Amino acid sequence: MNRHMTSALEAVNFVRAQKMDGRAKWRRTDEAEAGGDYSLYHGACGVILLLLELHAAGQAPDALAEACSAGEEVLDYLSRKERLSVSMSSGWPGYAFALGELAEVTGREDFRAGAVRCLEKLREQASELGGGIGWIETAPFAEITGFSGEREIYDQSVGAAGAGLLMLHAHRRGLHPKALEWSVAVGERLLEVAEHDPDGLRWKLMSDMPFAFTAPNFAHGGAGVGYFMAQLFRATGDQRYLDAAREAARYTLSRAKPVGEGKLVPHTEEARTPLFYLGACHGPAGTGRLMLELHALTGDQVWLDEAKALVEGLKATGAPHTRSKGYWNNFGQCCGDAGVGEFALLMAARTGEAAYEDLARDCAEVILEKSEVEDERRRWVQAEHRDRPDFLQAQTGYMQGAAGIASFLLHLATTEAGRPVKIAMPDWPAMKA
Repeated sequence: MNRHMTSALEAVNFVRAQKMDGRAKWRRTDEAEAGGDYSLYHGACGVILLLLELHAAGQAPDALAEACSAGEEVLDYLSRKERLSVSMSSGWPGYAFALGELAEVTGREDFRAGAVRCLEKLREQASELGGGIGWIETAPFAEITGFSGEREIYDQSVGAAGAGLLMLHAHRRGLHPKALEWSVAVGERLLEVAEHDPDGLRWKLMSDMPFAFTAPNFAHGGAGVGYFMAQLFRATGDQRYLDAAREAARYTLSRAKPVGEGKLVPHTEEARTPLFYLGACHGPAGTGRLMLELHALTGDQVWLDEAKALVEGLKATGAPHTRSKGYWNNFGQCCGDAGVGEFALLMAARTGEAAYEDLARDCAEVILEKSEVEDERRRWVQAEHRDRPDFLQAQTGYMQGAAGIASFLLHLATTEAGRPVKIAMPDWPAMKA
């Protein structure tokens, strides 16, 4: 067993140690008083994905039974819910995805029915807007910004584009006969609200932005909506969606700055001094997905060159070994090294170039250097938020904790063994175009 697999299993041991007594639910951190939830971002749904990957890799004989127990508890929780967010991280889309993956692996109708209910509740909460549908919700991140009024949410992380990507995934899985129809309605509305600029198309996080935050990158910006448009074209063949994806990419790249031999796109346009995030959230590991998909869909070499240029920009900062302001003490799937490593493996698979797999190994090296191991349990004490560098926790979940880091290490180990195992999220491209 290689070092990466051993380390992944040690991280799994840490996750399992956080399981609540008598529950198929895990504490959010390793603090005794920490609570837990069922979400994809911090909670049980993210751990379910890791358990399914362990099962697929043949690394834990009880992993599937453990995932099913958690899925049953998630079903019970959802049976009492009539309204949840549109967010992939914490709302209906994340639950639909995790339950759908359980149904795919087990063939169990209760998990499939649960995923279908989540899809239908998500559509039920949508509003008919213009020529399509959208979601009007309390403004996200109110606890940070202080703005909490209701607005239409557009982005890939917590808004309509993310919901649309989940619907496209549901269509591919055959989960619901109307999933494609609904995703098209999402696309039509997003086309209507796109902001036209000489440099292309852009979408902000939400309508009537109450604070200055124009993010050209992936999670909360136009590149994420553009990625949804690219996937919608893949599903429908409608040229308008491909055109919109191209224009979104053109706009995003128009904001890029040269960094070394490559380039990077700033976190927001309003900052006087460019701040470059590097992870999946606002960095090359997110934005590069749009470039890769445009290359796959059009065959135009320029898009692959742009994806490569973003990686070169990332490496020019010294990452992953050097921690820049936008690459803080975080090693997870969302903001840190695991997310960068996952994108490096995607680049390796798409290009066949060994240098990208080397970058993934560099990320793993940093991840292991920064870990703590006790009683064969490996954990990471890190800061979830860049502007709170001293608020340190050892998290359990997928996007910000040990489950997601274990998933990357497992993916790397199985890739090295020639049998890659990875459950791709709705916002991740397939490893092979």
